[in-house]
Amino acid sequence: QQDAMDPQQRLFLECVYETIEDAGYTRETLCAERELGGIEGNVGVYVGVMYHEYQLYGAQEQAKGRMIGLLGNASAVANRVSYFCNFQGPSIAVDTMCSSSLTSIHMACHGLQHGECELAVAGGVNASIHPNKYLLLGQGSFASSNGRCESFGQGDGYVPGEGVGALLLKPLAKAIADGDRIYGVIKGTAVNHGGKTNGYTVPNPNAQARVIGQAMKEAGINPRTVSYIEAHGTGTSF
Repeated sequence: QQDAMDPQQRLFLECVYETIEDAGYTRETLCAERELGGIEGNVGVYVGVMYHEYQLYGAQEQAKGRMIGLLGNASAVANRVSYFCNFQGPSIAVDTMCSSSLTSIHMACHGLQHGECELAVAGGVNASIHPNKYLLLGQGSFASSNGRCESFGQGDGYVPGEGVGALLLKPLAKAIADGDRIYGVIKGTAVNHGGKTNGYTVPNPNAQARVIGQAMKEAGINPRTVSYIEAHGTGTSF
């Protein structure tokens, strides 16, 4: 199937495999019976994927009379990992546009907190596969007019990049008990939407402030103690 598979499926599967190895596990150990130290595949998969245009190449070939079907639906990115690794927790593809991968991490944390899975793979993949992506970004006033990324009020759009990443998430107490190597701790997450603004691509600063406040409250953190912030400035025109 790899010849007809969306490259995003292959890239994310490879990335997840490396993530599991880096954590000191294998798909076999995670799927082993509990008496053998496994968790019987109780692993959730949450992946952010906002572009699934590989199928357009199939449509182009079909228009030429060549009946080729390409595997390019977003749900298959998550389901491919669950199938290959025999993971039997939730398997969800998330599309919230630019926030897709962070939303997948939020959902993974929620799944762990509510006992829907014992471990969770969360991440995202974004590959520029078809020119239709750039046509839509240009016509929708998302793309930068000068081809440069400039934050906040300095820019009138952004330049899309490509990438793939995955995290293996586990409740902190369990990770400590299992002797896992811990890269970081997620203390709180929150999601919302800006609602109606001056334009479809225009962010809502008040809504952004509220969601940051919600995440701080969930984390139990005093904002005065925060020493580093990675800001999201879309650069889209107001």
